Amino acid sequence: MVNIVPDKAPFTQVEIILLLTAFAAGTVDVISFATLGGVFASAMTGNFALLAYYVAQSDAQSAMGSVVALSGFVLGCALGVLLRRSRAQGQALSLLLKTEAGLLLFFALYAMWTPHVVHAPSDHLQILVLAVAMGVQAVIGQTVSLTTIVFTTTLTKLVGTIADSLANGDTIGLKDVKIQSAVVVSYLFGALLAGTLIVHKADAVVLLPFIGVALAFATHRWGGRLRL
Repeated sequence: MVNIVPDKAPFTQVEIILLLTAFAAGTVDVISFATLGGVFASAMTGNFALLAYYVAQSDAQSAMGSVVALSGFVLGCALGVLLRRSRAQGQALSLLLKTEAGLLLFFALYAMWTPHVVHAPSDHLQILVLAVAMGVQAVIGQTVSLTTIVFTTTLTKLVGTIADSLANGDTIGLKDVKIQSAVVVSYLFGALLAGTLIVHKADAVVLLPFIGVALAFATHRWGGRLRL
């Protein structure tokens, strides 16, 4: 038996899934904000703030986009919880990733084949699909105990871990910093890549979220089988 997976890989299988879904969330937020009327499909704290801002401006169209995103996220969370119920963690994670990947593939194909007109009804459908997918991803984060869409919480944990470790002189606690930092960097990389492609008017940008989650699913599905 020859193991082709390094004994001391930099990240575990679950951590790789977290990095890939964080990447997807970064791409989704930039795509939705830059091309679908200034809304966030995963960052609901920002969406609440934008909703209040649009209402204050009497911008009904933009406000409706934020409402659609919030509603879709709630629906996605509910769907994710139902899919996770009465299932073992591995089975639930597989089903959740498969569902999210399917939603993101539908979004990508629909976006590529639909002419883009600002504030068109198709925008709301795309926002809805993205937000539902991000709601499902929120449940994925709960399943593996680390969010990949709420980075205020992640940053708080990151700073707290570093501060506690330094104050106690305990470097063992710093091992959690690696994955927390990597998740933030992965989100930022996804956002930067999506932003760069949008600036250069690359239509293929809409495939990035699907690619990230599809790779996460493949990692979960076949990651444990990379042995000879």
